[in-house]
This record gives sequence, structure tokens and C-alpha cells, in this order.
Amino acid sequence: MRSINELIRSFQGRNPEVVFAVAYVPPDELRTTLEQAYSVGELPSLFLAPSMWGPELMDAGMILDLSNQRVDQLKPIVHNLAWSQVEYRDKVLGLPIRMHGNVLYRNRELASVPAATVEALVEAARPFRGTPAVGINLDYGYSTIVPFALACGSPLVQEGAAPDLQGEVGPCWLGLLQELSGAGSVSFSSELDREAFQVGQAGWLVESTEIYASFANTLGEGKVAVDPWPLYEETGQQLAGYVWTENLYFRVRPEPTDLEAAWAFAAFLLSADAQLALSNPAGAGNLPVYAGAFPLVGALGQMHQALLGGISRPLDPPEPKHVEILERAARAVSVQGTAVDVALRKAIEELADV
Repeated sequence: MRSINELIRSFQGRNPEVVFAVAYVPPDELRTTLEQAYSVGELPSLFLAPSMWGPELMDAGMILDLSNQRVDQLKPIVHNLAWSQVEYRDKVLGLPIRMHGNVLYRNRELASVPAATVEALVEAARPFRGTPAVGINLDYGYSTIVPFALACGSPLVQEGAAPDLQGEVGPCWLGLLQELSGAGSVSFSSELDREAFQVGQAGWLVESTEIYASFANTLGEGKVAVDPWPLYEETGQQLAGYVWTENLYFRVRPEPTDLEAAWAFAAFLLSADAQLALSNPAGAGNLPVYAGAFPLVGALGQMHQALLGGISRPLDPPEPKHVEILERAARAVSVQGTAVDVALRKAIEELADV
């Protein structure tokens, strides 16, 4: 909040006629608070919320489609991964303000050096066997494992389409999951992986950048590193994680003067100077969406670099049956020891029946 308040004062220095009423709402209360405010006609002119909420907020009639605004002035200065989180079908849902995504954390005390490849990660995990700690606790839930397919040459899931396991991607992806599972224990959409890392019982963890502060507080900032994604030796390409954003959304049917002021402030927050200020670790510690180079250091720089090699998180939620099929195939090869070709054939058959 301090960084935002400082930027507000800077903006008002140039625009003294603009009045702000700033409110903070805890993340677990934000959605309900916004919906209640909308129901009584008191939604703020501008508010910050996760990118995955955008389509639902638009469908509910709560936010303004910005496609008729001056987006062409702002799109070129925003990284394309970040911009993908506001462009939805023929609409522009909002403006991205900070990046988030899944990265590969490492506990420096348990694992002193990064693993350059998946094979090296599996080898580095061997000394942990038979001890209370593990090399890596792998959550093979959908949102973690689907982006890994980028190491096989192309995305596994395209926006609005069913997973494509045909061709080279399917067997490569399942083979990767099978090999990677040798680095530690596998769970599915649980908190076990995060809990093990949090208490110093795992060398590596795939998790959101949003959790970094919690790890730094419990383990100590000097113990937590964010590694480059390892290469999959079969293809020579890196694993990847999903990338998403927090967006500025504009209230539907704003007064013209309110819209003009909100737009000017949003454009100011996307400027190089404001993005640099927001990335200050002593302030907001944002991962910038600005497309230009930034002098980010330490864990913030490591996280930002890892995200730039990521893949945008689809704004359309996945079909639940697709999630079940992909996770079932992942469980088969990683936990049950099923041959890749057998698990692949079954998954393709199941997808064809959806």
C-alpha cells in the first residue's frame, strides 16, 4: 500500500483535480466485497483483481470492455505474456499491473546448486532417499503439469480447445512426467508439497510467486532461491510454468470524468518509472509487466526471469473432464508405473469420448 500511496501522491502532483479514496480488502474477501458493492451501485471506478476473474466479471456486467479505449498506446509497452491476461475473445477486460506465475523454488540449505536438467534434478534427489526430507514434492495437479509440455515443443492446451495428445507432444509430455517423478514424491492438488518446503523438508518446489514472502519469512530470505527451469534432455528445451497477472479493472458505465481520471492513472502505473517503483523490494515488490529491461536483483530478478520463459494461463477455465483425464494419465505413469504408451492410448480414447 505504501508504494501505491506514494505513486498516488506523485500522480496528484501533476493532476491535483483527481481525488482518490483508497481501500484495502483482504484477498479472501475481495470477490464477495466487489459483488456486494456492484449490487448496490457502489463499485469503485478502478480496482485490482486476479486475471482469472476477468471473464466472469465481464459476463456479470461488472467491468468495462476497454477495446474502444486507447489500448493501442499501452499494449506495446506491456510484455505479451501479461497482455494475454486481459485480451479475451474480442474484448479487453482490463490492464495488467503485476505478474505472477509458477516457478521452481530451491532451499539452498538442502540443495546448494541448481539442477540444469531434469536428469540432474533426479540425480540430486537421490541423497534425500531414506531421510526425512525429499528432493522435490511434486504436485501433479493440472495447473502445474500442463505447462511442462512446453519442453516438448508446443503447448498441450490451447485457449478454448481440448488437450491435444496426438503427435509428438503427448508421449514426450508423459515421458517427462514419468522421469521427473523420480526426483521425489507425487501428490495431486494438495498442500503437501508446499507444507514440506515451508518446514525445510524439500529441496525444490514448484509453486506460485505469490508465496515467496511466506517462504522467505519462515525459512529465511537467504535460503530461498528461484532457479531457472531445467532442460528436458530429450528435447533440449526448458520446462515452464503458467503466468498470470493482477489486473486493473474499470467499473462498467462510469461517468466520463471518472473514466478519464481512472484511465490516466492506470496509464501512469504502466509507465517505466511507476513499474520500477512498484518493483522495489522495500515496497510492493511487484514483478513488472513492463516490456522493457528492468534492473531486478535477488529473488525478485530470479522470479521475473523465470516467468518470462513461461506460458500464459488460459482465461477460459479448463473442462473438468479434461482435467480428470490428464491427471489420471499423469498418475498412471508417475505413481502406478504404467507404460507411457498404455497411459497415452487410454487418455486419447477418453478425450475422444468427452
